Amino acid sequence: MRRSERAGEHKLRVEICRVGREIDKSGLALFFGVYAPGNLSARKPSSTRILVTPSGLPKGALRPADLVTVDLHGTKIDGRLRPSTETPTHCAIYKKRPDVNGIVHVHPPMCMAYAVTGKKLEATTIELAAVVGGAIPVARYNTPGTQELGRVTAEALRSSNAVIMQNHGLVAVGPTLKKAFETALSVEYTAMVNIYGRILGDLVELPRREVERIRKSILESYGQRKL
Repeated sequence: MRRSERAGEHKLRVEICRVGREIDKSGLALFFGVYAPGNLSARKPSSTRILVTPSGLPKGALRPADLVTVDLHGTKIDGRLRPSTETPTHCAIYKKRPDVNGIVHVHPPMCMAYAVTGKKLEATTIELAAVVGGAIPVARYNTPGTQELGRVTAEALRSSNAVIMQNHGLVAVGPTLKKAFETALSVEYTAMVNIYGRILGDLVELPRREVERIRKSILESYGQRKL
């Protein structure tokens, strides 16, 4: 690996650890002492080298040297630790979605409520419409860590940037790991709002055309752009 490539990979390792700390602070992946749910991965655009978090370590305590490098088939290339047991799911998504360079898999409580009921997460908020662009689909349950789980999750994700894994958790993806993390936050926020909303009454979903209009506006004209 050339010096510039090594420098770029080290920068990516630092970013994964930074996002891991943010996830820890956000409560998206709580550490339960003997079980550290959730995992992260990232790659440089078009690269076949994937940096993935190690199995069993809390995300807020990761160091750059802890991360494991695998190829698109999940074969370990470099690293002293074992990669996440969910590496097959990360690889399946990268193979199916060349536009994805960052993946966040977490077990946030509000999304877990949707996961254990097998319900899709409705697009009720402007936040979800803006960041995701539609309702969040559900991938049917498969045993964690299996190739089949990776296959059904990637298939359910399709062109979306988030999917709920039945009885398991949330996967959010993006062109960068930062974007994937922001998507996970938006999905968990809407899950919370929807659960509270159901206590008060029936949910009112945003019309599909309005969701598309909001998403288009965010992508093309929102924020500070050069005139």
